[in-house]
Amino acid sequence: MALAADLRTFPGLSYRAFQHPLDREARKALEAIPLVPRLVRKWSELVTERFLHMNHIANNLRVSETQYPSLYRQFVRMAEVLDMPKLPALYIETSPTINAYAMGMEDYFVVVTTGLMELLTEDETLAIIGHELGHIKCEHMLYRNMVVLMFKYGAGILDALIPGIAQFMVVGFKLALLEWNRKAEFSSDRAGLLATQKPEAIAGALSKLAGSLRYAQDEELNIQAVYEQAEDFEEWDDDSLFNKIIKLNMLLERTHPFTVIRVKEILDWAESDQYKSILSGDYRALAEGLLAPEVQTSAQGGLPTPTGLVCPKCRTVWPSNMGFCGKCGTSLRQALVICGGCGDPVQPGEQVCNRCGRPLVG
Repeated sequence: MALAADLRTFPGLSYRAFQHPLDREARKALEAIPLVPRLVRKWSELVTERFLHMNHIANNLRVSETQYPSLYRQFVRMAEVLDMPKLPALYIETSPTINAYAMGMEDYFVVVTTGLMELLTEDETLAIIGHELGHIKCEHMLYRNMVVLMFKYGAGILDALIPGIAQFMVVGFKLALLEWNRKAEFSSDRAGLLATQKPEAIAGALSKLAGSLRYAQDEELNIQAVYEQAEDFEEWDDDSLFNKIIKLNMLLERTHPFTVIRVKEILDWAESDQYKSILSGDYRALAEGLLAPEVQTSAQGGLPTPTGLVCPKCRTVWPSNMGFCGKCGTSLRQALVICGGCGDPVQPGEQVCNRCGRPLVG
């Protein structure tokens, strides 16, 4: 099996069209944190990213036109489907560990272990790679790097910024990052579905991550039974204080959501009007509808610059030459970029607005 020849592509796709609402809400809280994101980005640019690139180039095989070309062609195809602004590198790591991950801040790359590829079918492997492309597409990488760095050097980083009280802040900050990280996985699962357009592939991959015997036949995996298992869990997920305490304790140190819940979430989304609208090409309206009414009105009045920036905190629109929000003072470095004419979200590298035709450079 492989990607379908008639796979739909989504030119100009914004991740906001498929972003999970839990991811969106949790990210708002992180965007309001001052200084730390900027420090993490600089640390990654100067140190982490160079080390990781050197390590993978030295130890793992890079997939290309001449190295595993059939996998490379499908990787390129999924990047085209998701309208990735830049193709990341793809590495195969020889490891029994069942894992896949995306890294980088400027030059992104995706790594898939042989342990994962041996467990999954080809379709399921592609769905997981599409999931990792989703992390890049959804602009998760800054905060995913924050998760890694804060768990290794959290107290030291905060102590350098706010001396004397880091030990009181670091635990809460870590928990907030983990909470977002778990919810961000739901958005990337959706990207994995969009990249392959095979619900059984992403659901099958997630089901096997929950528990699969290597020697079992693929037809022995019952995805519907996994779905029903998730429904059984939800019966326990009630409003009683005792069950809430148990659930909180289970989630406290987890980087990912409960796997059976992810299976149910993605299968439900595959049947949703939102997914069907994206497949039919109506994804720009979905992304635009997530902007606050005042943002749309302000943007539609036109800006003096080709593009505008939407403040991540108060949602006020500013010309692209602004560094901070003039209303609330929030940094605009991670702001949503929109067309200065019509207010439609635009992607990095776009030269002309796909909606109104306005030049986005100059």
